Amino acid sequence: MLDVKIAPHKSYLMADTPNQKLFIELKLRSEGKSSFNSSLSIAFVVDTSGSMREIVSGSTVFTGETQTIDGNTYNIVTGGNSKIGILIDGLKKFVSSSKLKNTDRISLVKFDDYAKVLLPFTNIEDKNKDAIVKAVESLIDYSGGTSMGAGLKETLNLISKETGNRRIIMLTDGRTSDEDLVKEISTELTKENIPVIAIGIGEDWNEELITFITDKTQGKPFYVATESLNNAADNIAINPSDIPETMMKELDRAINETLTGLSLNINAVKDVVIDRITRVYPEVSEVDMSIKPHSLGNINSKENAVFIIEATIPERKPLRSRLMQLSFTYDVPGANHRSENPPEDVIVEFTTDESKASIIDQEVVQLVQQRNVGGLVEKALKEAIYDPDAARRTLDIARSMTIKLGNTAMTGIIEHAQNEIRENKTISPGISKTLTIGSKTQTVKIGTEKNGLSDEQIRKHTKS
Repeated sequence: MLDVKIAPHKSYLMADTPNQKLFIELKLRSEGKSSFNSSLSIAFVVDTSGSMREIVSGSTVFTGETQTIDGNTYNIVTGGNSKIGILIDGLKKFVSSSKLKNTDRISLVKFDDYAKVLLPFTNIEDKNKDAIVKAVESLIDYSGGTSMGAGLKETLNLISKETGNRRIIMLTDGRTSDEDLVKEISTELTKENIPVIAIGIGEDWNEELITFITDKTQGKPFYVATESLNNAADNIAINPSDIPETMMKELDRAINETLTGLSLNINAVKDVVIDRITRVYPEVSEVDMSIKPHSLGNINSKENAVFIIEATIPERKPLRSRLMQLSFTYDVPGANHRSENPPEDVIVEFTTDESKASIIDQEVVQLVQQRNVGGLVEKALKEAIYDPDAARRTLDIARSMTIKLGNTAMTGIIEHAQNEIRENKTISPGISKTLTIGSKTQTVKIGTEKNGLSDEQIRKHTKS
């Protein structure tokens, strides 16, 4: 049920040459039918900290009163829409969707100073709708700090007992006080093959931590901008009113996942080193190398999932050689069994003919470039703190890659960040988040068209 296509970026490597890089494309697609799909189990874990009461849209009238929550003083207003109010409305629209089946299940966990289960997993059927809506509306009753790890821990306890296609949607606007616990639970979620969709609202949440969670679990990050950004950023950031639609799109995606818990085992020959595995389409995320077999997440029947394996190859005499064997196992939701594909070999020929060794697969190299954009963005954001000119130059390399890839959304936001550096010698929090999230989510489908790079340029770009 899993279609696998494997392509190294070179079919020939130079003989008698140590430490050559090899990039291997894995193009995976589910051939399963939607009738195999079991029920969905979706856990919502929601930040109810005091800052979630901030008004982010609509007109307001100041009452003349103030209130202090968690050490911060807020003006009390009437009218307008708060972050938590928008989330409550979005969740109510979500649970009323006609796309959900009666056998689909939902749970709700809130976190502030502590975490609490507001709704254990419950079937989404008419007789339960009132209880579900009541739990959602009760989110307004809580406030405090931000203990995201505690919220994820409670959610893990709930969802680990569920079967079939499982998913967590987390919504937050702040930085957590228990980051170590967040990382610990993220590893446990990875072992359980449960992806996390993380939605950050406003400019105060930690994008490094959010993308850590979504990378670990093969999930997806989103940025909700509460203030108007430039047009380029608007292609990446979403508005608060877009939250319900965003969650519905993730629901559609979950419905079309006909293979879940995909794992990759790599049996490499002596001295071949596997350096890195990265999903490069439809999102960019790093696969956790410490967990073996490697968790690749879920596979959609509507589109390919594409990964790049990066390996370092030892010196070899001229010969045709098998470098590694790849094997895949996966769950078939609704079929109650775990399946596997026959092992696949990765074979290259070592040659003394430089003309043969110079032939590259352009599609694979473009995918490596798509991966490298994120690394350059991360590097530039760090440089912007102490050396803005270096950050601008790094972003210029990333910009040239996005132009070659045809990634206009990322080209626009990179150019805006460069302009910010020129004018202000810094990158604003909103643009920083847009760059980070955009490098993960704004990918393009790579074809086999020539990108005009020489072999030397490719070697230079693939060092990132």
